[in-house]
Amino acid sequence: MPLPREYNLVFKDDELTYTAQLAYNSNNGFLAYAGFSHGFKSGGFNLDPAAAALGADPRFNSEKVDAYEAGIKTEFANGRIRANLAVFHMDMKDFQVLEFTGVQFQTFNVGAAKSTGVELEMFGQFESGISVNAAVTYADARYPRNCAAGVVGTAQTLATIRSLCGADLTNAPKFTGVFGITYDKEITDSGWKMLANFNINYSDDRRTSTSPLDSNGLPIPLDIQESYFKMNARLGFTTPDDRFSFELWGTNLNNEITRGITANTPLRGGAGTRSRIGFVEEPRMYGITVRAKY
Repeated sequence: MPLPREYNLVFKDDELTYTAQLAYNSNNGFLAYAGFSHGFKSGGFNLDPAAAALGADPRFNSEKVDAYEAGIKTEFANGRIRANLAVFHMDMKDFQVLEFTGVQFQTFNVGAAKSTGVELEMFGQFESGISVNAAVTYADARYPRNCAAGVVGTAQTLATIRSLCGADLTNAPKFTGVFGITYDKEITDSGWKMLANFNINYSDDRRTSTSPLDSNGLPIPLDIQESYFKMNARLGFTTPDDRFSFELWGTNLNNEITRGITANTPLRGGAGTRSRIGFVEEPRMYGITVRAKY
């Protein structure tokens, strides 16, 4: 196993970030816009004790992104119904990936990553105190097939990067959606208010591991989190003077057990027989919240 090694290196970088946007507003409930932005996330050092072992460079580069977006925002039915539609595309250079290898965490750069998609949101407000919201997103977040071009690193890191080229990004489902309904209104002449909300979230299949392939070039079993729905609800009451509120809430009411990250079990198994560990997301949770204003 590589032994820890001291190093004395400097990381320094700077970048100009900027945004440009053009919009048309009809002043009659319709807005169209298009924009471009250039962003930056600083690089740095891997601080694992073995990050510089065998002469490896523990530094990783800054990530840069060029983002394009265009869309429309509109409302009708006297402003009670609103709809937003947006299309977007992002080009990312030196995309930073954090991986748990089974014995250490390391951040490395992939030469390029892209994300292209469309999002639709709708909101409705009704006089009875009922409002509804719905949204659906399609996003194709992927590594291009030439994502390893120009990348330098250790043989192991380069092999991992090459396995990513042509694959989806980690935890990047193609389709996601949400639907919710809310009741928010005074319920008695005394001024007591009630808030009741129910929403359901959907996520498409997603890969929960960094690399889609094992070191033998074959897919790793059980790394795909299948599509799922999660339901949440909240019921609350507020006193007439707005000083106190009481809420009963629950999340993931259907107790859908899902994984956020899957990685190697430290020092157990090899290619084709590798032991894996999964980090499970929150199960069903419920509770009571009391708020007071003074």
